[in-house]
Amino acid sequence: MQKLNIGKFTSNKFVRAYSGEYRIFKFLGFGNKITEGNGANNAAKNCVTTTMQETVSGTCIEPMSNTKDSSPTKEDSKTLKNYKYSKTAAGSSKAPPKAQNGVEDAAKELCSAPAKKSEHTLKSKKECGEKKATKRPEKSKCLKPVSRLEPVKEPPDDCNVKKAEIPKIKLNDGCTMPLFGLGTFGSNTDQAYKAVKHAINVGYRMIDCAHVYQNEQAVGKAINETIKNCIVNRDELFITSKLWNTFHRPELVLEGCCRSLNDLNLSYLDLYLIHWPMGFKEGKELIPNDACGRVLFSHVDYVDTWKAMEDLVHRRLTRSIGISNFNKKQVERILNIAKIKPVVNQVECHPYLNQMRLMAYLKKKKILLVAYSPLGSPGRSWAKDEPYLLGDNMIKSIAFHHGRTAAQICLRYQLQRGNAVIPKSVTPSRIESNFNVADFELDDHEMEIIDKLDKKLRLVPLSNLSSHPHYPFHDEY
Repeated sequence: MQKLNIGKFTSNKFVRAYSGEYRIFKFLGFGNKITEGNGANNAAKNCVTTTMQETVSGTCIEPMSNTKDSSPTKEDSKTLKNYKYSKTAAGSSKAPPKAQNGVEDAAKELCSAPAKKSEHTLKSKKECGEKKATKRPEKSKCLKPVSRLEPVKEPPDDCNVKKAEIPKIKLNDGCTMPLFGLGTFGSNTDQAYKAVKHAINVGYRMIDCAHVYQNEQAVGKAINETIKNCIVNRDELFITSKLWNTFHRPELVLEGCCRSLNDLNLSYLDLYLIHWPMGFKEGKELIPNDACGRVLFSHVDYVDTWKAMEDLVHRRLTRSIGISNFNKKQVERILNIAKIKPVVNQVECHPYLNQMRLMAYLKKKKILLVAYSPLGSPGRSWAKDEPYLLGDNMIKSIAFHHGRTAAQICLRYQLQRGNAVIPKSVTPSRIESNFNVADFELDDHEMEIIDKLDKKLRLVPLSNLSSHPHYPFHDEY
C-alpha cells in the first residue's frame, strides 16, 4: 500500500489530520461564496460531500474550490496519478480516477462517476436521510383496549378460602373481647371520625376511647353511622372508654361514665377503665395546674374509686370494668377488696418494654394485658432521642423474611403472647396494613429474638407526675 506524501501538498494549502483522515483544502475566508467561473468551481459545488476514502488508513481527499492560488503544481498531479487505493475488507479494490489535469479533473471524474459507487464513497446527507426513511418500519397498529377486571374484595360464597379473622378471648367475667382494636389517642375530631369509620369497614370491631382524648363525639358519630348503614350491629362492636383522673371521687364516677356515653351517643359501654391510679383535683379542667404550672393532685384512693366502678356494672352502663397503668402492687390492692375483678390492665407494652414480669403476674390472676403504644408511639410529640422501634434492624430483618412491615411484626408479637393490642393510626393504608396480622406466625426463635430487645424503655413515663403518692412507675413492674 502506497501512502500519500502529504508534505508535497503544503504549499499554499492547509493540511488537517482528523480521526485518521487527511483533508486538502483551501481556506476561502469567512463568508466567501463559491462563484461559477470554471469547471473546478462547478465540480466543487456539485460534489461537496463526495470524497475518496480509504477504509484501512482512513485517508480522505476532498476537491476544493479554485482560487488564484489553488491550481495544483506538476508535482501534485504526479503524486495523485501514482497513488493507489488499498484493498477493502471484502477483498475488492478500485483505483481512483485519473487526474489528467490535476485536482480539477479528478473532481470532475468523481462527479461524473456512475451511480453505482464503491463502498468507500460517502453518500450525501439527503440520500442517507431518504434511505433511512424508506427503511423505517411501519408502526404496528394498536390493539383494541381490553377492559381490566375489577379486583375481588371478598371471596365468593362457594370458595373454600376463608378470610383470616382476629381472634377473640373470653374475659374472667364471661364476656368476649377481640384481641385487636383501634386506638384513638392523639387524633383530632376529623381524623378520629374518618379513621373509625374506615376501620369498621376494614373489619375492626374494638375501638378504644377516653374522655381525655376529647374526640369521643366524632368517634360516636362514626360508630352510629356505620350501625345505621347496617355495616355492623352494635352487638358486634366492643367499645372501651376510660374514667379520667378528675373523676376519681366515688360520687363523680357515675358522672364521668355518663359523659362518655353522651359523647359517644351510646346506651352502654363494653369496657370502662380507670385511666390512671393517680387522681387530680376535681373541676372542669382536665389537667388542673397551680400558679407555678404544677399539676394539682387529689388524694382520693383508687380503691374507693374501684368500688364506685362496680356500681356501673350493676346499673348496666358497662358490661365489664378494668384498670389502666397499674403496677403489680396496685393490682393486688384492687383484687383484695374487689367484688368484681378487673378484666384487663391496659399498659404500655412493645418490644423495648415487653412487660414480661407484669404479664406473667396478670395471667396468674386471669387479667388480660392490653398493650397500648405497641409500635413504640412513633407520633408522640414529646419524643426526644429515644431509639426508633420500627427502625430496629432485628425487627426489620424478621419483617423482610416474612414479607411484612415492621409494624405488623410488632403487632403479631403481642398477639402470639396472648395480649390484646390497640394500635393508633389515622392513615387508611396503615389501618388496613395493621389489621392484616392474623394470616402469618412468628416461630419460637423469632419470638425469642424480639424478647431480647427489651430495654425497659418507657415512652409514656409522665415524669412530671412522679411526686404523686400513687405514681405507678416507681416500682419495677
